[in-house]
Amino acid sequence: MSSTQAKVLIVGDKYTVYTFRLLGFDGVIAEKADEVMKILEDVKDRDDIGVVLVTSNLVNQIRDYFNRLRLKLTKKIIMEIPTLREVKYEAVDYLSILRSALGI
Repeated sequence: MSSTQAKVLIVGDKYTVYTFRLLGFDGVIAEKADEVMKILEDVKDRDDIGVVLVTSNLVNQIRDYFNRLRLKLTKKIIMEIPTLREVKYEAVDYLSILRSALGI
């Protein structure tokens, strides 16, 4: 008996994507709204991807589309995460974000 686990896909700037790739996640580098929308359209029906994490700088370019897609998809989790290049006054616990997204 074999079980297939759904993957996590990171969509974002090269620094965030490369960092998550070092942790073993798949990632796609995107810079423009049309690139992100195409990626999301391509993965929304894929069964092998269960979670899509998109960096906030990209989500801000497509906020309405992103929110509509999140409401429409019931078998896939699509979340916004901060980029690793953003200046933050608080620490971001990416592992906690992933655990929350995966329900573990």
